[in-house]
Amino acid sequence: MKRISASFAIVLLALFGISCGSGRHLESISITQTPNGSQPQFIATGTFSSAPFTVTPLPVQWTIGLMAPPPPTYTYTLTTQPFVFNCSVTSGPYLPVGAYAPVDASAPSSGSTKNVVVAYQSVNCQ
Repeated sequence: MKRISASFAIVLLALFGISCGSGRHLESISITQTPNGSQPQFIATGTFSSAPFTVTPLPVQWTIGLMAPPPPTYTYTLTTQPFVFNCSVTSGPYLPVGAYAPVDASAPSSGSTKNVVVAYQSVNCQ
């Protein structure tokens, strides 16, 4: 009888963990640059802890330059639109393009959080 009770308790704990949001979270972001004349475009891809494991385009907040030191709280408005860099307006050296998004996969499309994943990609103007 105790074996049945222990199994039942394990199932209940697993269901409780799932219902409390301990599930899917963003693990990493990669940024891909696509040449487009003097306006290269950047698209973010996210890797998650559970299926679907990758999402392209990942909704992110775009930024130019390193966020150093990191802010105590990140304010964001997520977009799936590519980031377009205008090489003809900006002269080098070019700052990196950054993308960040909340770790929590169920976070709203805008807000603020302390927990984000950040990625940077150097700009290649040709």
